[in-house]
Amino acid sequence: MTVIYLMIASLLVPNVVSPSAQDTERQNHQVHGVLKNGNQCVCKVHFADWEFPVERFMELQDLSQNCSNSLQERSSEIILIESEIQGLLEELQNETARLSQFDAMQKKKLYHPLNFWPLRWELKQLRSEIAKVQKVPSPNTKALQKISSELDDSYLNVLTLQQYDKQNLLNMKDLLKKMKNRLESSSVYGKLKIGNCTGGILRNVSRPLIAQINPYGSSYPYGAWGMDSMSGSPELYWVVALMSSNIYGNSIRTYSSYKNFLMLNSHVDFTVRSSYTTPNSIQGPGVVVYNRSLYYNCYKSGEMCKFDLITKDIIHVNLPNAGHSNKFPYCYYNCYGYTDMDFSVDENGIWVIYATEENYGNIVLSKINSNTLAVLQTWKTKLFKKAATNAFMVCGVLYATRYVSESEEEIFYMFDTITNQEAKNLNIRLVKYSPNVASLHYNPVDRKLYLFNDAYMIAYNILFS
Repeated sequence: MTVIYLMIASLLVPNVVSPSAQDTERQNHQVHGVLKNGNQCVCKVHFADWEFPVERFMELQDLSQNCSNSLQERSSEIILIESEIQGLLEELQNETARLSQFDAMQKKKLYHPLNFWPLRWELKQLRSEIAKVQKVPSPNTKALQKISSELDDSYLNVLTLQQYDKQNLLNMKDLLKKMKNRLESSSVYGKLKIGNCTGGILRNVSRPLIAQINPYGSSYPYGAWGMDSMSGSPELYWVVALMSSNIYGNSIRTYSSYKNFLMLNSHVDFTVRSSYTTPNSIQGPGVVVYNRSLYYNCYKSGEMCKFDLITKDIIHVNLPNAGHSNKFPYCYYNCYGYTDMDFSVDENGIWVIYATEENYGNIVLSKINSNTLAVLQTWKTKLFKKAATNAFMVCGVLYATRYVSESEEEIFYMFDTITNQEAKNLNIRLVKYSPNVASLHYNPVDRKLYLFNDAYMIAYNILFS
């Protein structure tokens, strides 16, 4: 209980002793006054029942107001921080999308972080190659001198990058690729005949000439299509769609003319069956039609199959040591299931593209007899099959592609079976409609490329130097 002693002058005594009636009525049980020394009134006031701490209340009121202002400021800061976080998340998502292809390649052990030492070594090796080429008289002397000068500048740039600017390493790597491509064009391709056709090396691919959904619809993203690749055969367009889990198929649809194909009229369906006890269904999209016969990888095996559209007969022959059943598919950015065995046709006949353990998963190329499927000759390349999205033959030369973006593919590699010459920096771009490349092959009759691209059927003209 708080006790306050009030010392009030005698002049004020009447006011203190005689409070108003209203105050007296409200406080009669709280205030008790006693006269002392004649002119002083001493009162004991008990505030326990009615005291209201005004100053304390005002302090708390000020504190509450300050707290409210602080909370409002905090709320504004939180909203600002949330907006900044959202912006950072969007930037992170953009960076994640840009790096996703490299992440996928890293997981498949197809990509290794770049460093400066291998790049410097590559530059030194390239300088050495230029020096050797310059010793031989050539009509491309000025071009080689220019490349040599650029290479010297690049070497100095790499030394600078190593100390100051590692962020631009990929740009330097890309520049090196382009210079290597130009060097190969000036030194090797300028002196040697490529393949066994008069056209020379493949230099470019046109924009899509034909583009339409396959006749089975967009729900069948894996398959192949094209025209009979045998010169002199009646015109025949064909489509194979993998109906079971995007892996297997057992039918082929044909059209007797280009007009019927475009209009999707008057087709004939063939069911791939035989009297053999071994299943002979189609496995994977790497199929072609040559001289009224369908060539493909037999169901769940390392065998090649040939289905004759006229007689309906099927023959099957083992392809020695070939990986199958998704052991060595095309991969790169995304793996294309059951593309272990890929058939291709060019001016020389029919080929099969595959990989073996003996060749460490690198592409093996075999020329086969179109009647018996016997292997006539085999070449081993140094291109890892899972580092490509597809491959095809033109004039005895193997070309391979890789993923660039959802709308672009790059023909980056070639292997010449005549000279055993390899090149890895062709940089020929191919426009596509969707990311996945199920099948890509060349037809020597009309000299076009045929692509089956996520249910789209696309055709291109190719240009030679």
